[in-house]
Amino acid sequence: MNSPRPEFLTIEQIKQRYRDEWLLIGYTDLDDNLNVLSGEVLAHAQNANDLYKLLPQYSDRPVAFEYVGEIPPDFAFML
Repeated sequence: MNSPRPEFLTIEQIKQRYRDEWLLIGYTDLDDNLNVLSGEVLAHAQNANDLYKLLPQYSDRPVAFEYVGEIPPDFAFML
């Protein structure tokens, strides 16, 4: 049985396809500020917690955790 071939997309294609979703991206290219330029969407969900559970299975590859949509003004991130 053949595994499906990965689909590598630009960040613009990813934003169009997965609007208002949380994404786990196996990135292939970053800019100088470490922003994803292209990669493979490994998983997507409306709820970020659903993706956090998947992180251990991708520990062997570089991944980015992204939200693709408009961020509400009262939302805060902690790094």
